[in-house]
Formats: sequence, structure tokens, C-alpha cells
Amino acid sequence: MEKIIKTLNMPDYTRGGEAEKAAFVAELKEALETTGFFFLRNHGIAQQTVGNARRVFDAFFQQLPEELRLKYEFAEEQHQRGYTPMRIEKGEFAKIADEKHFFQVGDDRAVNVTEIPGFKEAADTLFAEFREQSLVLLRAIAVSLGLDEAYFDGKEGNSIMRAIDYPPTENPLVDDGIASEGGNITGMCATKHTDINMITLLLAQEEGLQLWHKDEWLPITIEDPELIIINAGDMLQHLTGGRYRSGLHRVVCQRNVRRFSIPYFCHVKLEESLVPLEHLGASDLERFHFKTAGEYLNYRLQQIGL
Repeated sequence: MEKIIKTLNMPDYTRGGEAEKAAFVAELKEALETTGFFFLRNHGIAQQTVGNARRVFDAFFQQLPEELRLKYEFAEEQHQRGYTPMRIEKGEFAKIADEKHFFQVGDDRAVNVTEIPGFKEAADTLFAEFREQSLVLLRAIAVSLGLDEAYFDGKEGNSIMRAIDYPPTENPLVDDGIASEGGNITGMCATKHTDINMITLLLAQEEGLQLWHKDEWLPITIEDPELIIINAGDMLQHLTGGRYRSGLHRVVCQRNVRRFSIPYFCHVKLEESLVPLEHLGASDLERFHFKTAGEYLNYRLQQIGL
């Protein structure tokens, strides 16, 4: 896995000299052109921040009864903030919903779970640290594309942090084909999909994440808590005319094991252009035909049931 998924060191870009910065950008570019995934070391997200967020989200999913969790469900907002119950979201290729529930945080509207002391502060702090690091990565991505480093400055917006709880399942599904056919069966933790956004920053320790690479599913597991996972999303793939890959991945849970993860989905503002960058050369405009991030986002949210 180390040979397939690169490990980059954030200070090489933020504090390194010209050579270190250039090497970071070159490795980032290669990772995004091949798998769309890489590990990031020394990412600037404090372990204390992660621990505080884990504590409040664990309390939400494991201690609050369902009737209290449902106080924070906002179905009228297409579940874009607050709580989304079990078996609502489904993969873009599946007919049955995933075996997960989650809580989403944005910077546009505060959602505080009053039953859990310190909930909003812990969630907001992690969101802010994720966002800070995502903006640095967008600057590195701009350089890798031959753009001015500040190209994406001011374009980021509508980003979401999602705390996902995958409860223990006695017989977890491991076959995407069954999920695609549908029927009266228990779903997979997260069937095969690509992320919608520009880039995803992911905190995850438990096993289960897998990447489709060269016709096989490869496990992506972090044993070092100092690492996080970064992957390109569909919006970045669209903007680059397919030159950067939005890697197909899934989550296959282990038998009777609870899994927990926190991804941060970095978006650009809804009005920002997704038209493939002209200076990269000719792109397939029939395949990459969406004009704005908002147009593409609405299309994909309909696909996944949100």
C-alpha cells in the first residue's frame, strides 16, 4: 500500500525551501493523476481537537436515544446539516441504502446538540482546523495545475464536515453487485462511490475503506494516528477534464465491529465554474459538461437520495 498510496509531509510545502515545496507539489500531482488518494503527515489538525470531537460525537451516536437524535434531523434541508438517520443515503450505483448514520456541520448555520456539553465548540473547532488545512492543499493543487497559488483563494465555500457512525452489523454486506440489484437485504456500510466535492480530508482509524485500483479492491488503513487520508473528488476531476482522478472507493465493515470516521468535504462556492481549465488542453466536454459547482452538486445529491 505504501508504494501505491503516497505519503506527503505538509511542512514540506508550508515551511520548506524551494526544492522541498516543488517536490511536494510534484508528488501531489502524481498522486492525483494516478489513484486520486494520498496520506498526509503533519497536517496541522491537533490530536486534542480530534479527541474532543470524537468524544462528543461518540456521545451523540452511542448515548442519545433515537428520539433525541431525531430532534436534530432537518429533512426539509435535504439532510445537509444536522443528523441523517440510518439507511437514508445510498451510493450512486446502489438501490439499497448504506448501513450508516451521520451528523453534518457547516459554517453557515450553527447546530448545537444541547444534551451533550461542549458539542458545538468541539465540532466547530475541528471544522475550522480542517478548513484551514484544506485551503493550504488547494493552494498546492493550484500550483500543480500551473495556476497562480492564490487561484482558489476566496472560491472555497459550502464545505461540510460529516461525523459517520457505522454500527456493528452481524452480517455485513461485501458484494456491490447485490447492493446494485437491491431487494430485502441489509446494505453495505458504504457502497462504491466517488466523492462529490473538490478534495476530502478524512480522519479514520478502523478498517473498512477500500479503493478500486487496477481491477481490485485495495484496503486503505491508517495505523499511524498522525496521518490523515486525502482524496480528490468529482468537482476537481471535472475542473481538470479528468486529469485528476476521483477514486472509486467503498467502506466494507467488519463483522460486529463499530466503525467511526470524520471526513471533511471541501467544496467551492455554488456559483464557481467547473468548466475544464482551458490551459490544460482539450477536454471531453460531453463528459465534463456541468457549468457550475451548484449545478453538479444538485445532480449528485439527487443520485444519492439527499
